[in-house]
Amino acid sequence: MGLKQIWVCLLLLAGIGAGRAQNVEYGVALDTNYMLIGDQQHLTFQVRSDGQVKVEFPLLRDTVVQGVEILSGPLRDSVREKNGKWLIEEKYLITAFDTGVYVVPSMPVKIINQDYNNVLRTEPVSFVVNTYQVDPQKGNYDIVYPYDAPWTFREILPYLLWSLLGVGLLLVGIWFWRRRKKNKPLFVVKKEEIPPYVKAIRSLDEIKEEKLWQAGREKEYYTRLTDTVRLYLDEEFGIAAMEQTSGEIMTALKEKPEVETKERERMEELLSTADFVKFAKYTPLQDENARHLEMAYGFVNSTHQRKQAEKLEQQKAEEEENRRHEEEKKGTLDSGTAIGESNN
Repeated sequence: MGLKQIWVCLLLLAGIGAGRAQNVEYGVALDTNYMLIGDQQHLTFQVRSDGQVKVEFPLLRDTVVQGVEILSGPLRDSVREKNGKWLIEEKYLITAFDTGVYVVPSMPVKIINQDYNNVLRTEPVSFVVNTYQVDPQKGNYDIVYPYDAPWTFREILPYLLWSLLGVGLLLVGIWFWRRRKKNKPLFVVKKEEIPPYVKAIRSLDEIKEEKLWQAGREKEYYTRLTDTVRLYLDEEFGIAAMEQTSGEIMTALKEKPEVETKERERMEELLSTADFVKFAKYTPLQDENARHLEMAYGFVNSTHQRKQAEKLEQQKAEEEENRRHEEEKKGTLDSGTAIGESNN
């Protein structure tokens, strides 16, 4: 009787209850018999047999006993040991948040085999939960303070990306605010660059097709006509004709060798007639209106052709000058080579 009591005590202290039934060992074990409040450990049910058997362990839900909570599980595993026996385990992760001595009661383990079906019961196991000693003067504090681990690039990357995104949004907001303050469009569509000559001819063609003076709209006709010519002078010759008077335009044209005397006289007639129509309510004859349109066509075509011819001449002169420099450079290299050979 005394030996049996010693055996039971050993099982309680070791946290293992075990038994044998027809070459089957079974029991329940704890990681430790002493733990601090809030710590975690495993409650493990075990069956070891010579061959494979079907085992039904007790199914626990939220608690083992009152005060002992189940955090996770059951987690089952089976492995064949070196001695040929099969070990079947089922584990629960448990904890306790109150001090005291807790006893896991005897629980049924069902062994199912071809030869027998048997319900075995584990031995009770106990463990102690203790608390920390708190100095009333210091109060609660961490037993081990956390270490300052170095930052890794993977940890820094999200903060870096969010920072860049924030800066980008801030810059976009500032740009949007400035554009809005200046009443500028947010997105500027790049317009097709049309040469001054093409733009002027297109405008004259539109004026011709609209037949403004035939409909009695002489003022609008001459306004459109002179604006077309003024814009052409601005873009083709660099004369600020849109802001200048007719007299100032004629003075500027005298300084342009590309414009001949007859063309200046015709342009002066066109501008003066337009001024009379717009400011003196002068009504030209029908043939005058048609002739002034032809004057505009002739001025634009002749000056454009002359400027193109001058550009070609200038381009040829530059090419000739470059060719001459290349020949002189080549001649200098050839003479240097000849002098070197004679010295040798």
